[in-house]
Amino acid sequence: MTTVKIVSLICSLVLIAAIGGYGIYEWITKEIINASTLFFLFLGIGFLFQSITWGEMEGKHEGEKDELEKHITLLSSKISYYLLLLLMIIVLVISERVTAMNDIRNIPLVIVIGLAWITMPITEFVVSKKYR
Repeated sequence: MTTVKIVSLICSLVLIAAIGGYGIYEWITKEIINASTLFFLFLGIGFLFQSITWGEMEGKHEGEKDELEKHITLLSSKISYYLLLLLMIIVLVISERVTAMNDIRNIPLVIVIGLAWITMPITEFVVSKKYR
């Protein structure tokens, strides 16, 4: 394992432990969960998986990747897109506690889900026009 990968892994784990510990402390003492704590915890987890996959927190740049690494990136991007859409719908259903579309009151979240739903097809259309 390279030195850069070890340092990236250690830094990611320290970041997750510090922010996660602070979040748990606030949750136990003040009974609140801050959005900033969640955001930075997710950021640390993202860095951890970047470090595990590519060996450094920033990941590999596209010019440095071989064909297999580019295929991994493309496939994981498509899978994560659809998984994110599914998770957003689950969050909407759980947060609203409804099953009928007309009972939903969190319109901004519905708009974000709709925008996320059309983002990939529109992007693929624009990029395909560039190459055709």
